[in-house]
Amino acid sequence: MYVISDPTQPHVALGVAGTLEGIADALAARSEPDLDVYVSQDGHSRALDAAEQVELDERVQAARSSSGEGERSQS
Repeated sequence: MYVISDPTQPHVALGVAGTLEGIADALAARSEPDLDVYVSQDGHSRALDAAEQVELDERVQAARSSSGEGERSQS
């Protein structure tokens, strides 16, 4: 499970999804900068690995572009 949190309140989950695609959609819908995403599994949490981070960044960018946010930020 992937979890979104604010680094100033890491114990508060702002969003949860079972896939990177789901968490990317949730992040793309949020306007707060600098949110953290981590993996929570079997009562333990860990940071995203490098491949997960790259995939997440690409999915967030694609989700924002498809919603038109990318076009607005380029204007």
